[in-house]
Amino acid sequence: MKLFSITAIITLLSAASSSSALAIPGVLNQNPFGSSGLSTDDKPVPGDSPVEICDPFVPKLLTVEHVDLSPNPPERGANLTIVASGVLHTTIKEGSYIDVDVRYGFIRLLTQTFDLCEQLKEVDLECPLPPGPLHITKTVELPNEIPAGKYIAVARAYTDARKPITCLSAEVNFPIPNIQ
Repeated sequence: MKLFSITAIITLLSAASSSSALAIPGVLNQNPFGSSGLSTDDKPVPGDSPVEICDPFVPKLLTVEHVDLSPNPPERGANLTIVASGVLHTTIKEGSYIDVDVRYGFIRLLTQTFDLCEQLKEVDLECPLPPGPLHITKTVELPNEIPAGKYIAVARAYTDARKPITCLSAEVNFPIPNIQ
């Protein structure tokens, strides 16, 4: 699913992970939309993108430094290039995962947990992923058939020991196409 690919890439670019809905000690209200672009607590990621750090007061194992989307905002029927950088502070091992929640307005389209190591392969990385700088570039084709509306995606990544790697959210609006 192309929409998942975008979400996974956004998650990966931010240190290869993000997650939700699990009760992690020290993390209050693990509602996947407790902080998701609908919260004033989210912190914008530097760069040209709608990506924000959610759950900003929770310590994370990935420092997302920069995210660029081209074009920004994304356009249906066009290639979307994502360029991201950050610093990973621990090794990502098998068993790490990403909780992804995607909504179309208030309609939940996807709530699913994905194997982080499997998703890393989408950006030519693999587990174990050692600590250090990360630079990710990925281009995906967005289908013409994306319905107009507001999409909100939240991805929370966790290590195999359930420690938060990152939490990323993005809100993207696809306008009604011009009919001529």
